[in-house]
Amino acid sequence: MRTDSRARSWRARTAAAGTAAAALLGASLIATAPAAQADPGPGINQQVGVPAYFHPGVPSGGTAWATLASGTGTPGLTVVNIANGPNFEENAPNETFKTAIRQVRQAGGKVIAYVDTGYFGTNTIGAPKTTRLGDTSIAAWRIQIQHDVDKWYRLYGPEIDGIFFDQGQNSCGPNGTNAYADEYRALTAYTKRNHPGALVVDNPGIDIPQCYEDAADIQVTFEGSYTDYQAFNPPQWELDSDPAKFWHLIYETTEAQMPSAVAQSKQKNAGTVYVTPDQLDPNPWDSLPGPSYWSTELAAAKVAPTAAAATPAQPAAVTTSATSVQLSWPNSGPSTVAGYDVYRDGVRIGSVPHRTTGTSQFTATDLNPSTAYAFTVRARNDAGVLSAASPARSVTTSAPGANPPGVPGSFTGATAGPTSVQLSWTASTPGSAAVVAYDIYQDNTRMATVPASQISARLGDMTPGTTHTFDVVARDVTGRVSAHTAQVSLTPPPPAGGPIVNVTATLTATQAEYKATYQLPFGTHRVFIDADNNANTGYVTGPVWPGVGADFMLENGFLYKATKNGADWTGMWQTVSLTPSPLVSSTNDQFVWRIPTSVFGTLNGGTQKLAIQGGEPSTWAAAYLTIVQQ
Repeated sequence: MRTDSRARSWRARTAAAGTAAAALLGASLIATAPAAQADPGPGINQQVGVPAYFHPGVPSGGTAWATLASGTGTPGLTVVNIANGPNFEENAPNETFKTAIRQVRQAGGKVIAYVDTGYFGTNTIGAPKTTRLGDTSIAAWRIQIQHDVDKWYRLYGPEIDGIFFDQGQNSCGPNGTNAYADEYRALTAYTKRNHPGALVVDNPGIDIPQCYEDAADIQVTFEGSYTDYQAFNPPQWELDSDPAKFWHLIYETTEAQMPSAVAQSKQKNAGTVYVTPDQLDPNPWDSLPGPSYWSTELAAAKVAPTAAAATPAQPAAVTTSATSVQLSWPNSGPSTVAGYDVYRDGVRIGSVPHRTTGTSQFTATDLNPSTAYAFTVRARNDAGVLSAASPARSVTTSAPGANPPGVPGSFTGATAGPTSVQLSWTASTPGSAAVVAYDIYQDNTRMATVPASQISARLGDMTPGTTHTFDVVARDVTGRVSAHTAQVSLTPPPPAGGPIVNVTATLTATQAEYKATYQLPFGTHRVFIDADNNANTGYVTGPVWPGVGADFMLENGFLYKATKNGADWTGMWQTVSLTPSPLVSSTNDQFVWRIPTSVFGTLNGGTQKLAIQGGEPSTWAAAYLTIVQQ
């Protein structure tokens, strides 16, 4: 459900397939087959999880965020989304969002941050999704996703509780492999390793095979309308698993239908739910239900308190290495336990998601060598009630290998555009153990981690004209790291002529055409169109050329029409359905849009004023143009 807080770029779920790439090491779960069970039904004590894709700086969005922070109206989870992720064009937090997030957390809610995974570029329906730098490979997506995760924490770290990975795959992998599931499992491991305690959610928005059961803390397995929800039947493995693993998002639901939707979500084993009357067009997540609807939904999700499951026994350390510990404990009983949460030094690091009849196990990974840890386990029932923590098991990991890996060889770099650099190196020589990953540093800060099979990387989101230093280290399976390579200094050049060049437009009796070359990797590409030559109609404020009242807006591949006049972006735009898409081409960053002139109605004076724009509100660049109908 990719969409930012100001404009919609929502995409339906798609099945996907493509080529595989090696994943980084991540936490693993080992358990026996789940025992048969009855569907939990009304016994689930749900949390409400809201995609809060409304801007707290506009009146309606501010009111909605205030409701989320009101205590009695606070959901269990809130997804914050500034610009289809953090605003990667900014290097400081947005204080309006930061305040709104903090207030929700102070009211008792958890806030998780949006990151687009683009199906790792592996979708086969339509063109593969591209990174901001225009790449489609799994390796390129991996680096961008890591960057966005780390940027959320760098800018808002104390204010967020985890990450929401959107546009998630729903295929295990090509040719019978689990390659795609492994990539998402590795993302979860990366996030938890670098940001302890983070909650991780994947959003395929559709049924997933069981290979994804341990790929994230929560999976969004339905995203659609109330009508579609009536026909949605989760696979049996989801019904048999821990309700806390699943989240259902249901839009276009009337207030009269909402109690039924919540009740159905319990029967369908969703521990997290959100139901809204909002419509798919233009964006089902750009508003919050009214007070009566909202309070009733929050109440419907809850159930009366139930007794906690029995406290698990002290876990045993089955095997220990320099970077991992395999834990095992007796099952508390398949009839009462939906899942187990595992904690390392008091911080939740994962869960065993389904019932077992014998011993339950969990492998904690990404540990430091020669380090003491205390592990505990808590059991959770269908209602979501946790038991007391088990007695702690203290474990000290093994020492690292005696000899570190060799320094990666032949490290070189070159600028690859105004915001990116291309780095490469040769494989490190193993020391006492095999090399498993390379850590890439920018200005002495780790910026990406790639598997040992990858010996090149393109890093982006840099400020043009700014010099940065880069180096790489190798890391082996025991946690031993090599010395750093010699640093390389690189300065991405500013774009010649400015961020947006080659802007042209033509307007005839039958067709309007707009062209622009974007020389920076903006996440959004827009053309604001004043079609009635009246500065007081449509979107009339904001960073638009004075005198432009935008009656229409092109954004990437969509055309929108303004539904009201004024400054409040929320509810401003309605999709204009066009076939084919108005975006004709975006080759080499030149965007070309074509629209039938009839869409605009009568042109006042045969003139249009345009603001051709890229980026997000606080950082966007724009070019301005007035065209006369030919």
